[in-house]
Amino acid sequence: MKIGIAGLEHETVSFWPGVTDLEEFERNAVHGPDVITKRRGTNTSIGGFIDVLEPAGVDLFPVCDAPGGATATVADRVYDFYVGEMKREFSKVASELDGILLFLHGATRTQSLQDTETHIVNEVRSVVGYKMPVMVALDLHGNLDPNILNEATAIFGYQSSPHVDAGETGRRAARAMLATLKNEIKPTTVMAKPGVVVPSVFSATTVSPARDLITRLHEWEKLPGVVDVSVFFGFSWSDVHQLGMSTVAVTNNDPKLAREIVDDLAKLAWEKRRFLTGRGGSLHSVKRGVALAIEKAKTAKKPIVILDHADRTNDTTWVLQELLAQRAQNVALPLLCDPKSARICNEVGVGKTVEIKVGARTGWRDGGPVKVKGKVLWAGEGKYTGTGPMRKNQEIKLGPTAIIKTNGIWLQLTTYEHSLIDEDPITQFGYETSDFDIIVSKSKTHFRAVYEKVAEEIIIVDAPGQCPADLSEFQYKNVPPGVYPITRRD
Repeated sequence: MKIGIAGLEHETVSFWPGVTDLEEFERNAVHGPDVITKRRGTNTSIGGFIDVLEPAGVDLFPVCDAPGGATATVADRVYDFYVGEMKREFSKVASELDGILLFLHGATRTQSLQDTETHIVNEVRSVVGYKMPVMVALDLHGNLDPNILNEATAIFGYQSSPHVDAGETGRRAARAMLATLKNEIKPTTVMAKPGVVVPSVFSATTVSPARDLITRLHEWEKLPGVVDVSVFFGFSWSDVHQLGMSTVAVTNNDPKLAREIVDDLAKLAWEKRRFLTGRGGSLHSVKRGVALAIEKAKTAKKPIVILDHADRTNDTTWVLQELLAQRAQNVALPLLCDPKSARICNEVGVGKTVEIKVGARTGWRDGGPVKVKGKVLWAGEGKYTGTGPMRKNQEIKLGPTAIIKTNGIWLQLTTYEHSLIDEDPITQFGYETSDFDIIVSKSKTHFRAVYEKVAEEIIIVDAPGQCPADLSEFQYKNVPPGVYPITRRD
């Protein structure tokens, strides 16, 4: 048995000026046999494919895996490069392949394509035909068009945000592939679109209301004949016609049951739409959130976490400015992406004092650079192997990195973008999270896998960054009528 494997992932902020080009993907991309060696044992969907298929004695045919971040619209040449590679390589062995497993994000938009993932599967189909099973693992934040079901035999989404189950999602897809090839199941996949757009900060499945949907999902999975169930919460800041939530069920040749499942989950999503879109009032202004963190830190036994969820570039300075204005002390602000400042600190060296302007390198909704003066505590190449639940065994490259102490703030400056979703950016540099009274994360939900235990309390601020919870900040042109809260309000 021979199964092809490939991946291309990006979460596109279509309002972000400019494009994300090929160089950004190639920095972390792997090709050919490296897909297996680099992804084996990792909490990634492709790692999950490998976990199931290798012990089963399957001959793997890896093509590529190109993970992107959450940045501007993807350049067409990125699509052409990787999809061209998939088509070229799969066509060479099309007669030998029994199936193909793909990992695609679900919220990729290119310069020319809104529904990118459907096009990718269609292009793969163009070289292997429609008799071969092609199954797709997807991120929980995918914006899906039902047309993808005309191309994919079945689709499988993360069931957790934080995405601690990325590997398990790959294993779910691989197990279904093997069962299909052994004629144990005949997958039938159905989708519903409840018409709700969820800002990512409200998609955390460890807390309600998103948790309620996942709980219902797991109840449906217990029924005989159910192969898999997914709830996709969508990615709010991509202006595409398929924007918003999707509910998906895969059954063993039972379309009626699949329809019942997806309609029930879609109905529940619609009932909870106000809380899924932040109408419950759970966010603070930056000023109020910082003041609250400072006050609570006085008596807290563990760090208070300030979540600056709207920052997609990991360089906005709204929270830093307020921390300085309110004279906050013993604060850790890791992973502020600023290549120029990181380079300057490395040139000056550890133990020396620097006076630099930090942050706001993109010039888009970033708060502007902030002048700081402080002592360089650490400088060097930021590179380590991840130990957290999402990045375990993955090679993390921060590039030239520096840590400075400025006015009571431990400030980490990096060359490449990463978000604080585990303790590694602090502990791998010789510190402990418990050393600090306040820690700032620019994650959305992923930090919860670790910091719900590390933190005494989490305070969420809605800064005016690139992806605020208030979607009225942007003008959507492609979203159809009836999508709440963008084109339908009640």
